[in-house]
Amino acid sequence: MMIVTDEQVKQRWWEKVNEEYDNSAIALAHYMVGETGGEADYEEAQDNIDSEDYLVYTDEEADEAVREEIEEMVWAFNASFLQAHTGVDADAIEKIQEMCESANEPLKAMIKDFDHFVNDAVNCYGRGQFLAPYDHEENEITFNGITYYIYRRN
Repeated sequence: MMIVTDEQVKQRWWEKVNEEYDNSAIALAHYMVGETGGEADYEEAQDNIDSEDYLVYTDEEADEAVREEIEEMVWAFNASFLQAHTGVDADAIEKIQEMCESANEPLKAMIKDFDHFVNDAVNCYGRGQFLAPYDHEENEITFNGITYYIYRRN
């Protein structure tokens, strides 16, 4: 006769979940339970990550992603913010910005310290402003001792 405990069943179920889904999907599933109630849907969470409807990052990954995003949208920053980081008059920057996306590289080249520019942008607006176009929010959940930052894109 075999005796199976609740703990053994839970452990086997948990091992199966960990085999099928990565930690970011598990974290997102539990975050979504907190937002909507109900049961954790790991498959839906994985689909949301795969489709990039949600981004789920560690702190380091979020810093890297926000930098990449900011590099692509320098042209869209407020002219006075750019003036503070380039030393170029805001009126001149506004003229350059009329080129829209084509202005990105010239404006980026004018920035004196791009690391400082990124840090200043994140400190002023938060990472959610750049990574979460849906609501501009940065949400967090800690799972297995790792804090994940969640950004809704769609």
